[in-house]
Amino acid sequence: MADHAVVPPAPLDGGGPGETTIRDKVGEKIAAYTATQIEGVLRQRGSLGMITGGNYPKVSLDMSESHPSVSVEIAVGWPTPLTALAQEVRALVHSELGRLTGQIPNRVNVTVAEVVSGSDGKGTRRVL
Repeated sequence: MADHAVVPPAPLDGGGPGETTIRDKVGEKIAAYTATQIEGVLRQRGSLGMITGGNYPKVSLDMSESHPSVSVEIAVGWPTPLTALAQEVRALVHSELGRLTGQIPNRVNVTVAEVVSGSDGKGTRRVL
């Protein structure tokens, strides 16, 4: 029986030469998904998005910055305490972008762009 030495793998020291790039659209998707995890934030698509001028949440940021500034536009259901909701979105987007990308945002600006009522009696939502 031959003796075989088991050589443990070399410790990682940052992976050696190279660079990691996280595209803006990846950061935008993380922030948009994260915002919709807060109760009261609506994800709008399709015909309602066409009526209101777009889909929500809308996110813009620049992931080439080490501490990006993030802007999040959201639609919310009626009635919703707007200031408290915006604070929740801000905190969760800040922590999740930092956790998932390693880039802690400098700031997260939240704009409540639409307030949508529950139903107009026809099974459709109305933008207030």
